[in-house]
Formats: sequence, structure tokens, C-alpha cells
Amino acid sequence: MGQTYRWDQVPLRQLPLEARLATFAEVNQGYTYEEAVLEAQRCLQCPSPACQDGCPNGNPIRDFIDLLAEGDLAGAIELDWTRNALPSCTGRVCAWELQCEGFCVMGERGDPIRIGALERFIADWAAENLHLLQLVDTEYRPRAQRVAVVGAGPAGLAVSHFLARKGYPVTVFEAWALPGGVMAYGIPEYVLPQQVIDREVARLEALGVEFRTGVRVGRDLTLDELLQTYDAVFVGTGANEPATLGIPGEELEGVWTAKEFLMRVQASQMADRLADRLPAEEMSPPRVGRRVAVVGAGNTAMDAARTARRLGADEVTVVYRRDEAQSPSRPVEIDHAKTEGVRFQYLVNPVRFLGDEAGRLRAMELIRMELGPPDGSGRPRPVPVPGSEFQMPVDTVIVAVGYAPERELAARGGLATTSWGGLVVDEATGATSRPGVFAAGDCVTGAKTVIHAIAGARRAAEAMERYLEARGAGHAVWPPAPQTRDPQALLRR
Repeated sequence: MGQTYRWDQVPLRQLPLEARLATFAEVNQGYTYEEAVLEAQRCLQCPSPACQDGCPNGNPIRDFIDLLAEGDLAGAIELDWTRNALPSCTGRVCAWELQCEGFCVMGERGDPIRIGALERFIADWAAENLHLLQLVDTEYRPRAQRVAVVGAGPAGLAVSHFLARKGYPVTVFEAWALPGGVMAYGIPEYVLPQQVIDREVARLEALGVEFRTGVRVGRDLTLDELLQTYDAVFVGTGANEPATLGIPGEELEGVWTAKEFLMRVQASQMADRLADRLPAEEMSPPRVGRRVAVVGAGNTAMDAARTARRLGADEVTVVYRRDEAQSPSRPVEIDHAKTEGVRFQYLVNPVRFLGDEAGRLRAMELIRMELGPPDGSGRPRPVPVPGSEFQMPVDTVIVAVGYAPERELAARGGLATTSWGGLVVDEATGATSRPGVFAAGDCVTGAKTVIHAIAGARRAAEAMERYLEARGAGHAVWPPAPQTRDPQALLRR
């Protein structure tokens, strides 16, 4: 008699709709222990796990699920840590439907295994039970060479994880007030709570990683100064420069970039922690009014739209120049937005913003689009329909049309870049054009997912270890020298 399989997923609990718009609490509630084990036991334990092929980082999915199914939570998370530096984050924000879960063979007849929810469960359990776990790598030994990491986003945290687990002293320099990068200031609390990031940071601190926030390398401290003090430098500054539309009226009051908007909201949610680090005006939530439009249809656009609803906007409309099938957002994010009352207008594009006499936004003029032949991305090119312009009354517009790397550090540090500002690196090692400097994440690839940043950082960490081992014990401590300011004070803060 053949084995009976459970083809349906164990349901995930979510915050009730009536509670969502009144709070920034996390919407997805995760599994209990019993639910997680039951879901893990659905796994077929394929000899050649397709889920791992679908993961950009090749996480040991099959085997950590097997350990979870047997109740060995410590073994499951310790195994996952060998490849994935931030499992509690990826367990919340990965595009599982396109990656691991999208490759799960269970999906051919029923529901794929909820891999993201299972990874989230073991990582959240680990955060509460670090005293029971082996945090370091099996190859751990105290190392003499010091490493500086620029940027505390996904790539910077990941490379710190891999190097600190081997025994390297790591210092992370972060320009913003808190570690986490775009995960901290760009992803809302109801998707990825700051507490989750804090717990990952606490684990890294337990490994000996030191964080120095409020320091912008390239301005407060140069790359040359870091290389005088540290034996290797990793750059993981992300892609944080928001793109704009380049149309009339973008300077009006009430027109925001998604980065500025979400940063203000995030800061307001953590005002008690940031009171001595940010100006008061940067910690007050934006006043959105009754009618909000979000330009763009990626995940950041969904975050902005759902946040505007939580700030009290009655009418929130996402406008996008292509149709829904071409939307770059994850389907689950669109579903959440629709459930929370966000509207969508497809095949329209802004051409200008209109203001009142006081310089305040009052309306947006759009033009209708139609889809033409494929463009460079392979998607149908949106083409304006002549004479189809119309106006939409709005109180606030949030522009969410992409990001580019900041160029200051590369320019001042002599790092080679691409035409669009990404750092030029060796794909296999993350080595930049300067010896001893490595990079990964969005500052190399452009905006991608957290797991892509972790994968690049893992490869870079492996190359950095080879580089440091080849150099031996490292160089002497940076000698003092006369200068107009004291970078050593920043290095020792």
C-alpha cells in the first residue's frame, strides 16, 4: 500500500484585516512548533532537491527541513547558518514563489512546502535560544587580521556573519542610525519588524562583531583610512539613491520618493530609540491627506501604498505604466495591498504634477499607455496614447520607480564602476579594482533581493578568507599622523 501524502499546506495565520490598518504590527504571524513540524513532515526529502536549485544561495533546505521534522531545532538552524546569514529575514521577505517554493515538486500536484515559514520558525526559535546553540563555524579559530565592513545592510551583515564565525574581528560602519540597511529603513514593520533585525544584529555581536552607526564612509572616513587600519574591507552599501521621474512638479510639497517616505515612517515608529540620533523633523510621520497615489508597481511601491493606508489615507491608488501581468511585485504583496483597500490603475504614466499657489501638490496629470513590441527587458514596451491625458486629484504622490547605487564612496575611494554606478567586481570573488577591497549586494548587481545579497556576500567572504590567509598575520596598527580631523576617533568610537 502506497504512502499517503498531505498535499495541502498547513495554513498560516495572519493579523485580522480589521486590526491591520490600525497598527504597524506584523501581518504574517508564523507557525507554532506543532504547525511547523507538521508542515516539515510533508517534505518528500527528494534525493536531488529542486528547492535548493531554486534558491540563489543554495540553502540546505531539504536537510534543515528534515531536522525540523524530527524536532531537532538546534541542528536545523546551525545547518542553515552554514549558508544563510539572515534566516529570520529571508524567512519573511524572500520571493519563495519564484525561488525555493516555486521549484518544490510538491507543487506539481498540490501545495509546495512553505519553506519560508519553516525557515522563519527555526530562526525565530534560535533568537530566543542562542545559549543552546553553537554560533561559530567548525573551522573557528581566533584570527589576527581585522576586517572593516561598509554598510550594515543584508550584504554587510552577511559577510560579517561568515567571517566572524571563522574568528575574524569585524567592525561594521553604517551611515544610518541603526544597523539593517534597507531592511531597517525601507521595509515596513508589518513586513519585517525591526526587532527581528535587532536579534540578528545581537547574534552577530555575540560573535564579536562591532557596529559603529552614524558613520558615512566616503565622507566621514575614507577608504584609504580604513585600509591603513584594517587588513581587508568589504563594501556593501546597497543601491540607495532613489530614481526620479524627471517630470515637471516633482519639487512640489507632497511629492515624495519612496525612500524618503518610508524612512520617515520607520523613524517615527522608532522615535524613542532615535531621539538622540536624528533631527525631530525626520522622526515625524508624513501627512498624507485623504488621496494618495503611488507611482510604480514593485515591492517598494506596495510597501508605500500599504503604509499610506495605515497613515490614514482613504484612497490609495497604485499607477503603473504596464499591465498587472508585467508588475515586478510579488503576487503576495499585491494581494495584501488589495485586501487592505489599495486600488490599481494600469497602463497609465505620470507626465506632470500640478500644484496650488502655495506650492502644494493638488493633482497629477497622467497619459494612457498601450503595450508595444518587447523592450530590452523582454517585456512589452509601454507606448503613450496621443491625446489621452487626464488629471487625478491627489494630496500626496510617492514615487517608487527604482534605486541606483550612491557614487560618493566609489569616486573618492578610486573604485571602478559601471556606467550606471555599480561597482566592478570579479563575479566569483567579489574583488574590486583595489587590492584588499571586496564588494557584493545591490551596489554591485543593482536592486535585487536579500538572498541575492547574502549569496554574493558569502562568495566574497570565502575569497576574503583566502586573501587574508595569504597575507599572514596582518600589518601593524595605523600610525598617528597630523591631519585636520581625527578619523581614528571614528574608528574607535
